[in-house]
Amino acid sequence: MGSDKAKEASYDLEIDRLVREVASRKARKVAVQLPDGLKPYGVEVARRVEEETGATVFVSAESCYGGCDLAVEEAKHLDADLLVHYGHTAYLHTLGMPVIYLEARSTQSLEELAGRAGQLLSGSGKIGVATTVQHLHELNTFRRMLEAEFGLMVVIASRKGFCRYDGQVIGCDYSGLKAIEGQVDSFLIVGSFFHGVGAALALRKPVYMADPYSNQVQGLEEHKNRILRRRYGFIVKAEKSREFGVLVGLKEGQRNLTEALRLRELLRDAGRGVTMLFAREVTAELLDNFQSIEVFVDTACPRVALDDPERFRKPILTPGEVDVALGKLSWEGLLEKGLL
Repeated sequence: MGSDKAKEASYDLEIDRLVREVASRKARKVAVQLPDGLKPYGVEVARRVEEETGATVFVSAESCYGGCDLAVEEAKHLDADLLVHYGHTAYLHTLGMPVIYLEARSTQSLEELAGRAGQLLSGSGKIGVATTVQHLHELNTFRRMLEAEFGLMVVIASRKGFCRYDGQVIGCDYSGLKAIEGQVDSFLIVGSFFHGVGAALALRKPVYMADPYSNQVQGLEEHKNRILRRRYGFIVKAEKSREFGVLVGLKEGQRNLTEALRLRELLRDAGRGVTMLFAREVTAELLDNFQSIEVFVDTACPRVALDDPERFRKPILTPGEVDVALGKLSWEGLLEKGLL
């Protein structure tokens, strides 16, 4: 096998297609949104579009976590004619702003990674395999290699939920994998730790991660168990807490006001104090301003509560964890449903 060093990733940015779209739409102001891993390409995208169309291009410098995190309001503030969103599939159908999703498919081969995954999983029975949109075009080749060279039986989930393609996985929706859980012995996620650990928390079967950028393959059960122990500790603390802050997300695809109001009533009925908070981006610095609140509840992106909780001084619970803390759902029942 080759070097273990992280690869220099490259992507199909579809700039020629974007130039044609901007020209055909006669867009004069274009807002471009990229996730952090693709932001270095923003300069090239802006330069090409401006040179070939005469449009003014604004590249978002803010973080972008998914197709749910669509900068529609920001584009409107810029008086943009078009919003271009890189790196994710369509998640929303937004009125009032034309949006183009460009998936930024990776140009790297997964052959070496498939070899490493096959060696680790050889003899593991049936494996459910999924990947992010960047590598979907390689998924069938990846599957055939696992089957032909290592004798594995591979199952690809049909598209479900917010996923647009068969075999696709996104950071907050693992419903396609849940649908095939009874057919497989374990799962393999071709993608980053972010997607792998999300699947591990959503599924009961063992989950492995094959990272295309580091060429590493590893099991995630130890990581999952560590997270579950931490989550249970937060629930125990919440059972004894009196003051809660319910967070309402303002990002385009993360507003869940109905759930936030449900949790407010549930907590109030249990005799807890509740303050409703709203924010676009939940940060430790923001929450530190509310010193009297003991526990926060996130109703926006579920990964805010689950990823890197060490960033925050106080627990942040998911809605399901609040149900457990108040005796409306058992811990075992929550695990059966999956934390995501």
